[in-house]
Amino acid sequence: MDTTEAVVTVLIVTMTIGIPVAGLTLRFSLKPLVEAFIRMREVQLGASDTLLLRERVAHLERVLEAHGLLDARQPLSLHQGPSERLPAGVPLKDRERV
Repeated sequence: MDTTEAVVTVLIVTMTIGIPVAGLTLRFSLKPLVEAFIRMREVQLGASDTLLLRERVAHLERVLEAHGLLDARQPLSLHQGPSERLPAGVPLKDRERV
């Protein structure tokens, strides 16, 4: 085997095995950094998103009040009112687990 064949063989092996292995290595090493950066940006932008959402809800409430569709504000609470229960005469069915 002369030097030209050896160089071509090394290049072909590098292209078929080396490049994909290097790509996978970079992908798995950079993935946690990219995900952390994305989450950091979501947290930074999340504060402004909630502010915009509050402004939109307030605007919609004003529009509903102007049209007379919203009588009075009643704050919702999870602990107010009676708990929901089935009537005593309703038979309960066994549920099959999936």
